[in-house]
Amino acid sequence: MFLVGQIVYQRTGKHSGKVLECDGDTVYLMQTNGVEMDFRIGELTATPPQEKSPAAAVAASLSRVLTIDDITPEHRKVLAIIPQRTLQSVASLFERQPTSGRFSALDVAQKLNFIADVTAVPYRTMKEFSDRPGILGLMMGRGLSIGLGSAP
Repeated sequence: MFLVGQIVYQRTGKHSGKVLECDGDTVYLMQTNGVEMDFRIGELTATPPQEKSPAAAVAASLSRVLTIDDITPEHRKVLAIIPQRTLQSVASLFERQPTSGRFSALDVAQKLNFIADVTAVPYRTMKEFSDRPGILGLMMGRGLSIGLGSAP
């Protein structure tokens, strides 16, 4: 069992955070970006993941963050199918951040990156479910509700 306040890591290496609460086999944690998440206890470890080589770290970051040079018509299509209410909530979260500016001023890559960060739905998943916007909206809503709950 983990202790409240302890730093834990998802075994896949994708997420880490400080334990907020343990309830049965569910552990609730807060990531450094303020997003609260929950995991089954078996998905977590107290041992930090091994450091990747610099080349592997660069490759991993490139696969997660879009740049304006990556944008294709497919990216614009995916952004267009995101439910309007989700976009409004994401824009509100973005604009509440100090010195963030307007969400509408962001380019497509920046919008998709922020949406993926806030909703915990990576672009690949957005693309995979782009033909099922209802399901995509539900997935994004879960991550977004966590983000709205921890927003100042």
